[in-house]
Amino acid sequence: MGLLLIVLNSCKKNKVSTEASETDSFTDPRDGKIYNTVKIGDQWIMAENLAYKPVQGNFWAYNNDSSNVAIYGYLYDWETAKNIAPEGWHLPTLEEWKIFRKTTGGKGFTIIKNDRSFSSVYEKVITDGSSGFNALFGGRCYWNGKLFEYVGEIGDYWSSTGSVDGPYLFYVAKPNSFMGGKNGVAAIKNYDNSSGGKSVRLFKD
Repeated sequence: MGLLLIVLNSCKKNKVSTEASETDSFTDPRDGKIYNTVKIGDQWIMAENLAYKPVQGNFWAYNNDSSNVAIYGYLYDWETAKNIAPEGWHLPTLEEWKIFRKTTGGKGFTIIKNDRSFSSVYEKVITDGSSGFNALFGGRCYWNGKLFEYVGEIGDYWSSTGSVDGPYLFYVAKPNSFMGGKNGVAAIKNYDNSSGGKSVRLFKD
């Protein structure tokens, strides 16, 4: 099934604060949509999934139902996701996702196959979690929008960093969902198809 890159808790004894210290909003000048934003550690992050409809590229509303966009945003393939950000924002790198996960309770990282037991960050990144990230479980799609799955159960968030096994992405799964384990999972993985549709959270430059 490939590799699951898990970012674990910090070795430091001092507890890392995961409370959202600042919140704000950002208006996308391309379509006027307003996004909530949150500062987590030193990173400003959109607290909603991107819902910009580009003039070119591959993207889908879940189940090809436009009413889902208001809740979950669009699902973009990787190439589109890498070129979707407005000025002042960008698709996060693997390193930025690692910093994010460390700030919310992780430390270091290790590569483990098929491990579904890590949940230390999950409660902090879901809706009403202390980080303010407000993970939305927008599901994913494959086969050019012919297969949609796991809405309400998982959220896949692209990074801009690729690997021989596929692009890295931040992955959040509810308890008892696909790879969610008993307590939920918030991790990093790199074994998915770049042509599939995933959600996007942009980080501020």
